[in-house]
Amino acid sequence: MNLNQDMTIQMLTDELAYYVEENWKTVLEENQDELFRLFPEYEDATYGMYLDKLLPPAWKQVEENGFRSNAELKEDDFVIAGFLKFRNSIEKVKWGGSSHEYRVFWITIINSNHEEIGTLLFELPHSHKNFHIPDSPKFTYTYKIDKREIRQEIIALMEEISH
Repeated sequence: MNLNQDMTIQMLTDELAYYVEENWKTVLEENQDELFRLFPEYEDATYGMYLDKLLPPAWKQVEENGFRSNAELKEDDFVIAGFLKFRNSIEKVKWGGSSHEYRVFWITIINSNHEEIGTLLFELPHSHKNFHIPDSPKFTYTYKIDKREIRQEIIALMEEISH
């Protein structure tokens, strides 16, 4: 990834989106047997295990370039890949179906000048029937930083996708 401290949320999103597009299938194929084997016992948590393999190298670069999440960690937070907080995500059955659902995480980003520059949105398509990622996970963004506005934007975006 080609990152620098002066990037906008759009530029940061573009780099992360490219990273995911280039790596998601390879990481999936390299770990497929293990993830299929674990799914009956761990169910949805298996997707977190996949993301723990896919995303940390990219997030490390993001942090090395002065960006961080503005979300405070609570003791009982479930964090995936070092930065995706489960409580900062939404999943709705009507957005897909049991074999192609979506969970969307949001991560409000602060730059090296301690300015909130916007919010990364991370869409994870998945299945609840078996371990299956039917399409590429995807980073998008919004300039909104208020939790309620972010949630409303995600719901509107996913409603649009599901129709």
